[in-house]
Order: sequence, then C-alpha cells, then structure tokens
Amino acid sequence: MPGFFTRLRERRIVQIVMSVAAGGWIVLTVVGDLVDRSVLPNIIYQVLLVWYVGGLLATVIIGWYHGEKGHQAFTKPEILMLVVVVIGVLTGSAATVRHELKRGPSIAEASKAGLDLRHIAVMYFADETPDKQSQALADGLTEGLIQQLSQVNGLSVVSANGSEQYRNSDLSPDSIARALKVGTLVEGSVDRRGDKLDVSVSLVDGTSGAPFQRESFEEPATDISGIQNELATKVSRILRQFLGQEVELQSQRAATTSNTAWLLVQRAERAYKASSRQIQQDDIDAAFASFAAADSMLAEAQQADTSWVEPTLRRGRVAYQRAYWLGKLGQVQPAVKAIQTAMGYADQVLQKSPGNARALTVRGEAQYWRYLLGVDDDMTARQNVLMDAKKDLEAAVKKDPNEAEANYALGSLYYQVDDVGAAVLASRSAYDHDPFLQSAPHILWNLFYGSYDLESFGQAQHWCEEGWNRFPDDYHFAECHLWMMTTPGTEPNVDAAWQWLARTDSLLPEPLRPLYGREARMIVGGVLGRAGLADSARDVLVSARADPQVDATHELVGLEAFMRTLVGDQDTAMSLLQRYVAANPGHEFPRGGQMSWWWRSLQGQPGFQTLETNRSTVADQH
Repeated sequence: MPGFFTRLRERRIVQIVMSVAAGGWIVLTVVGDLVDRSVLPNIIYQVLLVWYVGGLLATVIIGWYHGEKGHQAFTKPEILMLVVVVIGVLTGSAATVRHELKRGPSIAEASKAGLDLRHIAVMYFADETPDKQSQALADGLTEGLIQQLSQVNGLSVVSANGSEQYRNSDLSPDSIARALKVGTLVEGSVDRRGDKLDVSVSLVDGTSGAPFQRESFEEPATDISGIQNELATKVSRILRQFLGQEVELQSQRAATTSNTAWLLVQRAERAYKASSRQIQQDDIDAAFASFAAADSMLAEAQQADTSWVEPTLRRGRVAYQRAYWLGKLGQVQPAVKAIQTAMGYADQVLQKSPGNARALTVRGEAQYWRYLLGVDDDMTARQNVLMDAKKDLEAAVKKDPNEAEANYALGSLYYQVDDVGAAVLASRSAYDHDPFLQSAPHILWNLFYGSYDLESFGQAQHWCEEGWNRFPDDYHFAECHLWMMTTPGTEPNVDAAWQWLARTDSLLPEPLRPLYGREARMIVGGVLGRAGLADSARDVLVSARADPQVDATHELVGLEAFMRTLVGDQDTAMSLLQRYVAANPGHEFPRGGQMSWWWRSLQGQPGFQTLETNRSTVADQH
C-alpha cells in the first residue's frame, strides 16, 4: 500500500491548496484595500475572511478525495467532513455579523448614556520597556496623536490636560470615559525589542469599557517620524472601522530631524508638568527647580536643532510661568525679569514663524501680567502695556480660534477695559474649546466673577457649583459660595458662611493666606451684616483689615467699602471708598456699561458724584 506522502503527491493536494490560497489572498487584499478606503463596509471583509479559511479546509478535503486522475465517487466520510466545514463557516459568518452589528447597539447605548463615540480621549501610552526609560517617548507619541486627531473634522478630542488627570488611574475605562464624557478611549503602550520599538494601540468602547480592536507595529527606535506616521495609519484604520466614517490622520512630517531634540522637548514637558503638581502641594522650591530643569533641557534641544522653534516657544512658556508665580509670591522685580525673558523667546519664534498663535499668546500673557503687577508708575505707559497685550492675544485668537490659553487671558484682560460681557464670552470660549485646560480653574473663576458682576446671579451660581464639583481643592470655589451670599435675593446663612470660611482657609496655599484669608473673612462680615448682625459684622470687618505690607494695592479697603454697604454703614463706606480711589485712580465704577451694583446704594450719598468725577479727571491726566 503506498505511503501517506506518496498518496499526497498523487492527489496533487499541495498544488491545489496553494492555487486556491493564492487566488483567495488576492481577493482578500483587494477587498481589504476597498474597505480601508471606505468603499466597502468592514463586515464584507470579515465574512470573506471566514469563508476563505473555510474554503481552504474544504479544498484540502476535496483534494484528498478527488485529486487523483479519473473519477472518484463521493464517500460518506467526505460528505460528513464537508458538512461540518459548511456548518462551521455559516456559524462563523453569523458570529462575525453579530459582532460587527454590535456597533449599532453600542452607538445607541452610548447615546443613551450621553456618550458620543466621536468624542475621543487618548490615554497616555504606557512605558513597558524593561528599563522604564521610554516614558518621555510614550508621552510624546500620545500628545502628538492627540494633536493629529484634534485636526480631524467630526471628532472632538480631549486635550492632553484632560488625559493627564487619569494617568496611572485605578478607575475602570468606562468610569474614565464617563468622567471625560467620551464614547471612545484610545490606549497604547511602547516596548523595546533590540534596536526597534514595539508600539501597540487599541480602542476601548467607553460605554462598556471593553477593548475591541488592537494594532501593533515595529519601527527602528531612531525613526521617530516613522513611528508617528505608522501610529497615525493604524489609528485611522481602527477608528474608521469602529465609527463607520472617514477618519484620515495626516502623516506627521517631523518638525525636527533631530531625535535628540525631540526627546529633550518631551523630557522638558514632563518636568514642566511636575512643577504644576508641586505648586498644588505648596512645594514652591521644588516647582522652581522643575522650571529650571525644563528650561535647561529645552536649551539643549535648541542647540540640537537650531531651526526648530518648539524648544524656544516652550522656554517662553516656562519663563512666563516663573514670572507668574514670582509675582504671586510678591517678588516683583524677579518677576519682571522673567517676563522680559518670556517676551524675548516669543519674539525669537515670531521672527522665524510670523503670526505663530502660541508665541503671540505667550507674549500677550507676559505683557498682561506686567500690567497686573503694576510695575509701571506712569499711567500712560501702563495702559500701553495693556493695549499691547490685548493686541497680541486678539491676534492669537484670530489666527487660531481654538487657542484656549489666549481666550482665557482675554477673558481676564477685557475686565480691565470695562468690557465684562466680552470677558465672559472669551472665558466661555476658552472653556468650551478645552474644559481640561491647565487654567480651567481660573477660567471658571472668571466665568463666575464676570456673571456675578453682570448680575447674572443664576449663571454665577452655576459656575460656582461647576468649579466646586470639578476642583474641590481650589479655594476659589469655596469662597464663591461666600460671594453668592452677598447677592440680592440670596438668603444669608450665617452658619454656612462660617463653614465656607473654614473650608477656604484650609484650602488656601500658605503664601496667599495673609491677604486672601482676610478677604474671605471680610466677605463673612458682609454676610453677617445682611443677616442683621451689625455689631458682629463690624467686629469681623475691623479684624480682617491689613497693613500696606499685606494689602499694597488697598484691595481690602475697597472690599470693606462694599461690605459696609451691606451692614448699612454708608458713611464709613464712603470714607473707605475715597481711600481706595486715591490709591487706585484708574478704578472703574461702571461694570458692563452701567454703574456696578456694588455702589448703587452710595449714589445718593454726598460726595459720591464728586468722587467719581475726580477719579475720571485723575485717570485722564495720567
């Protein structure tokens, strides 16, 4: 009896199977390309793949029984095996169709849960290399992918600041998706195999938290541009299949040809982010050390690629943050020096890249901070600084309406030119474009205070609650509950006022406590006055006063003037207001085009009209 291999040759099974396999593979490749181009739905490719595998099995069976020359009759074993294959193919096809059609219910479920699959969050990629030295690379890939996805029409992508909140989180994927209000999560990892990087990426259904498709690829570790482009290709494909719509990420042309410069910028960004966490923890010295480390790495990146503007731009951002916190800590002259440094870096970028929105933002923010610090004694010079800041920030928003930082700064700046309505609109634009912006707490505070000033007290309450729910560790959103008790139509609750004061005190950073702790206490004095406890109110207001070393700009004097109107001490309020205006001749009594509701009860007081007229005259002379 001939052996197995002899019979195999006689039946020509290898030739038959190879021919069918090759023909089927060509068909699969053509269909796959059509699916990638969205000409055909993905379900056709998936079902065809099942039939391809089943067809190969059927070919082996038929080739074994009918591969010899001449006629071979069908036998029961052959028929039985073919029936099993057909049943398997039909079962597999049905399962594939069910799996693909699950997208419909998933979209419906996501809609019920208020989640839109086109709202996407890219979670920070994990560093799975043995030495754990590739986190900066993983972060750079994450942030590059966020930037690319943000440019795709029809997608809404959470900013890097939003994803950063859930780095290494113990929350389940569906909980993160609900917190970020997204229907789709993108997760990934980076591993090293010899001189190559292995990058994996997968999509997660935000409603169920279940991963459903994964792609991976290898690229030389030195080819960062190739890694970024391949990642874009993979993510495009799986998003297109999941969403059922065209999602084409543009290949990312490397802004630098220097891998060294690119990695240094990513490492500097990690140090810069660390400074924010350290400031929140009141570790100011560590934060300034992180600023210095970030600046040093960015300086190296500048040297590694002198034509790349990104390191210079980021040095400007770091210098501005140093200036901001130096000013907050009362170190005005060092702050001014850092402001000049930030503006110098912005100017360098604008020389190479005219109209760069991010550089205009840095320069505008730096000038605006100089204005707020009040370092220019000449009123005309100070107003010129404000107008230059306004010009830069408005140019940044015109160049890129999504430049949330510029919108945020404008939201504050418009306050200084008595355009409270524009201030609220700019702040709302910043928040809508990026609710996870690093400055989100300040934006919400601007929205609260602008609404409060415009007497939109319902909106003010909304933004106060939004801030408290999102940032319960920020003292502003404990204090805003106190401010709300100073508004008409709100019942003053004395017990609640003392409780909110205690919360504010506990949340205040130590360097801010001498001034802002007194501010919160003064508001409580006003609440006591509204509650009819006039004597207690006066005692609290007097105890909250500060000497010029703490209250250099007399802000507490002006605040007490308003609180005295709530107590009913109009004469004292007028006296305090005169002191405040003498120290701040540029103070604007109107808000939003009409008299601020703070001072309406004083308009009939002797001397108020004279005070307003004298203030305007002094301001004009300056």
